[in-house]
Amino acid sequence: MRILIADDHRVYREVLKAMLQPYGECVTVEDGEQAVQVFGEALKANQPFQLVLLDIQMPYMDGQEALVQIRSMEKKIYGPTLDIKNYSCIIMQTSVDDPVSLITAFKRGHCNGFINKPVDMEELLDKIKKHGLI
Repeated sequence: MRILIADDHRVYREVLKAMLQPYGECVTVEDGEQAVQVFGEALKANQPFQLVLLDIQMPYMDGQEALVQIRSMEKKIYGPTLDIKNYSCIIMQTSVDDPVSLITAFKRGHCNGFINKPVDMEELLDKIKKHGLI
């Protein structure tokens, strides 16, 4: 499995990478702009990410906008149906209890789930298993 981790905190990126490396190749980026760029390059190279972890609050481009742009790229390639066989499983990460952000990500960006920071390994693995990635 290919995993993209987007978070503006270096230590947090490294913790997630260490947690997920046993399950696949992890690529880390610092912000939403980088996430969109790396995701797009992977699609063009026919090496898509099966799992994307997006922090909601990041500089330059937040996770909400990155989510929308990533889904837009996928729709151009795979069509409008969010099919788990083709589309990435995108889990948003947040350290703030903000129901509006959660609803926005589900409705506008079609994320697959949320996880609160600090991430609990068991909870994260449960979400990944739920989507058939491990």
